[in-house]
Amino acid sequence: MSDQSVTYMDLRFHTPAEQKRKQRPKHTRIIVLQASLQVRRQKEELLEKQAILKNFTQLEETLKNCTQQRDDLQANNREFSNVVNREGDKCSSCPEGWIQHRGKCYRFTHERSSWQKSQKYCSSQGSRLLRIENKEELDFINRLACFHWIGLFRTGAASSWMWEDGTAYSTDLLQVKKKEPGESCVLLNAGEASSYNCKQPYRCICMKRAD
Repeated sequence: MSDQSVTYMDLRFHTPAEQKRKQRPKHTRIIVLQASLQVRRQKEELLEKQAILKNFTQLEETLKNCTQQRDDLQANNREFSNVVNREGDKCSSCPEGWIQHRGKCYRFTHERSSWQKSQKYCSSQGSRLLRIENKEELDFINRLACFHWIGLFRTGAASSWMWEDGTAYSTDLLQVKKKEPGESCVLLNAGEASSYNCKQPYRCICMKRAD
């Protein structure tokens, strides 16, 4: 009887998950990771665009209000120019391009300049940046002001607000909405006073007594 040899084979069956891992090359996993990162970046960019769109919409609404105020100012300019002091100062007059009200002359500039340059401009016109003295004057100015510098400022973030001519500032008449610490000059817009960077270019309101 001849010798017979028996050969045994070790068979190993892989699960589907193991087969899938073996079949997926390394570069495929890298592509999947890159795609995931790209999706995340796209989501972040979308959120940024939504925030920008929201700010733009708010700015557009503000601009619309300012445009309406400008149109009202142009339509009523002749009427305001003929207003005289209630106390009988009928002989008083203001230069051309100025608006007369209650014995004062106001100039709402169209050119945009820093607060300091606006201050110099008003001085060159024999006037000063607007100082609001009472509620009646504030109501009158609020009808016309649309991002205009006024004569209210401070020398630093820790300093108190004061008027250009040295008069003390009273919160009873006007509340300043503070934004950033470095913003030390005041803009008046649609009845709201806010602190802004003095170097930013805006229009201004000059004021002087009627002759």
